[in-house]
Amino acid sequence: MTRVPPAPNNGGAIRIKRLLGLTPPLLGAGGLLFSCLLAFPLHAQTPPPIDREAVYQKALPLYQYDSAKPLAVKLGASRTIGAVKFLRFSYLSTNSQRVPALLFTPQGVSAAKPVPCIVILHGLGSSKEIMAGYALAAAKFGYASLVIDEYGQGERGPLKTVPNQQTEQLAATVMQTAVDVRRGLDYLQTRSEIDGRRVGLAGVSLGAIIGTVVSGVEPRIKAAVLISGGGDWGLILKTLSARSATVGQWDTSAFKKINFARLNALLAPEDPLTFAPHIAPRPILMLGGRKDTTIVPLAQTELFDAVRQPKQSIWYPQYGHVPPPEVVFPAMQKFFAGTL
Repeated sequence: MTRVPPAPNNGGAIRIKRLLGLTPPLLGAGGLLFSCLLAFPLHAQTPPPIDREAVYQKALPLYQYDSAKPLAVKLGASRTIGAVKFLRFSYLSTNSQRVPALLFTPQGVSAAKPVPCIVILHGLGSSKEIMAGYALAAAKFGYASLVIDEYGQGERGPLKTVPNQQTEQLAATVMQTAVDVRRGLDYLQTRSEIDGRRVGLAGVSLGAIIGTVVSGVEPRIKAAVLISGGGDWGLILKTLSARSATVGQWDTSAFKKINFARLNALLAPEDPLTFAPHIAPRPILMLGGRKDTTIVPLAQTELFDAVRQPKQSIWYPQYGHVPPPEVVFPAMQKFFAGTL
């Protein structure tokens, strides 16, 4: 497993800022967008096969950051649902991005009795509040949960697609949120009631995709559950655009005329397939519906094949995209009980 310490990297930060529209477009010296990472010209019609390991090594600086910078935490309201406490707060990530978050803690936690924590990532077009059911279920079994709004979602959205910039926006969403999660882990380390040595991740749909990327660069994630997640951006966007699907706020019909092999190469630094092999020896559980038409089973299988042991998968034949929480909760609880 390659361990990546949080470290300042101005090149990575500048690239993300450009993608977020915070600096001038990436024109002129250095070429457009990913040309600094990929060994073929952007006008190429048929790029060579992707060397995932080479891309991984070149992409690592994009996910590093300066952990010494203040989190500038702003605390909000603290409330109780049954026996579960939750705190609204926000913290500062890279590129001046403030991340709204919720921290759920079960009854009886303290510095003398710290509990493991699960980072929960939502799907495209969703929000941290919609994932509260997952957090409450985790609390029932003794886990705290950190739930954030991903870039362009929830309080940070809506992220409107810009014509001819959908690929850049997708890349920015993955990269920025991945670093946001790492900053969230920094915050968890400041909480004495959280056992920072026992942190897991549960991602749904886009959250599972981003969760794979995060787990591939962040050794503090000790185990991960990926629900309806997949790899191979070209395959995912090709199948969605073929039926002009709208997922969250994204109209995928804009991708219809794209060369998907080229798109796959361009998005390789943000593709779960690039990061999946580097999660081992930490365990992974993948859960998916056989009737999924959003992240099709083939994309989910590709990701599972890219993950190294220890890994396991559970398919639900009767369900489509994102099986119901009551179906996946028992599998999640059993998995985390044996890994955190």
